[in-house]
Amino acid sequence: MAGFFLLCMSAIPMQVAQGIKSKVVGKWEISVPDAPVEFQKFTATVKVKDGEVFIDFKNDDVDLKDRKFTEKDGKLTATLYVGESVQIVIWEEKDEIKGTAETSMGKLAIKFKKIPN
Repeated sequence: MAGFFLLCMSAIPMQVAQGIKSKVVGKWEISVPDAPVEFQKFTATVKVKDGEVFIDFKNDDVDLKDRKFTEKDGKLTATLYVGESVQIVIWEEKDEIKGTAETSMGKLAIKFKKIPN
């Protein structure tokens, strides 16, 4: 019985991970209202390859391709270099994708809007 319980408990984080991964796949408009002007608006394309999440970020000043995000505790994280190292965290809250960017300016909110196919 204890083995069954442990097996069930180990499956829960995997379900959470699959949930966030499947929910972020697609194209997004991303805004970071408190960032400097050149980093306030992006489009992002999110894909999953071999169970890993990769995101392309693009705007007039930035073109980052295949940035790998790591899943931990139901959140996706990566450190990107855009003039400085920025740690990005993405999660789902109340059926909405949310995020933050940890920068030299502090923690900035990231807003996501899905682009219909």
